[in-house]
Amino acid sequence: GAIQLKFELEPNEEAVIYCLVGAAPNRITAQQYLSRYHKQKAIIQSRDEVISFWKKTLGQVKVSTPDPGFNYLINHWLLYQTLACRLWARSAFYQSGGAFGYRDQLQDVLALLHTRPDLTHEQILLHAAHQFQEGDVQHWWHQETGHGIRTRYSDDLLWLVYASCRYVEHTGDHSIWDQQIPFLTETPLRPEERERYAPTRESKETANLYHHCLRAIERATVFGPHSLPLIGGGDWNDGMNKIGLEGQGESLWLAWFLYANLKKFIPVCLSRGDQELAEKYRLIMDQISWAADNNGWDGQWYRRAYTDNGDPLGSISN
Repeated sequence: GAIQLKFELEPNEEAVIYCLVGAAPNRITAQQYLSRYHKQKAIIQSRDEVISFWKKTLGQVKVSTPDPGFNYLINHWLLYQTLACRLWARSAFYQSGGAFGYRDQLQDVLALLHTRPDLTHEQILLHAAHQFQEGDVQHWWHQETGHGIRTRYSDDLLWLVYASCRYVEHTGDHSIWDQQIPFLTETPLRPEERERYAPTRESKETANLYHHCLRAIERATVFGPHSLPLIGGGDWNDGMNKIGLEGQGESLWLAWFLYANLKKFIPVCLSRGDQELAEKYRLIMDQISWAADNNGWDGQWYRRAYTDNGDPLGSISN
């Protein structure tokens, strides 16, 4: 697109040109915008508000190194990209569909803990509301269409636990654990179903964030023949989303991620008086450590995963 305006200036004459580009849901709203921003004062005020917002958001963490490119990335561009592109537009390389990804935006919003923890708080509660009653979650969903996809991904649900713990560690805001959030309701995937695209339906059941995290952990603590977590429809590496669809494939990456989540969540259990649960999770951590060392170590490094038929991936023999 292009905007063109022709004008003439007399000698020593000055002119100020304001270019306004916008979007509105309908013609009436568009006309209201035009009326409001037709005034010079309103335009300057709006521009100053935008500049002030970005200065405040991007200016709270500042690094200084001999590399100006690195400085620009860390001090401005990366955080701007996270907020404007990943959280608002939800458009990035390979992901220009405008959908919320369960793990994606929970990962991204952690970058804002130092500058806008309120947005991290908001994102955590939004994702908790896209967890099914059985503990699994929508892998992605479109807010505008009200549809999302239920899958057998094994890591998505744990990002709710991880992001919540990181938020509380950073802010000291323990009240988030008591926020009441509804679950989604839907018939669970049938044994032959790998995924299902369906309308997002809110259930009548609600629970606080703490219990949402408990359901995620209970759903994730399912182990295979090598005492490692089942990879299901895939873990964080989407390239491995078919190696465990028959229900026997296991993930070393998921074992470590589950271990890290339990380590962070046990103190939360203790702070809420759930000693028995904390002890249960300690035993699971011991099992993960044993299984990783005895069934995951390959002589020089750890394997990455096991397929449904028990073949190792990332082995010295591959």
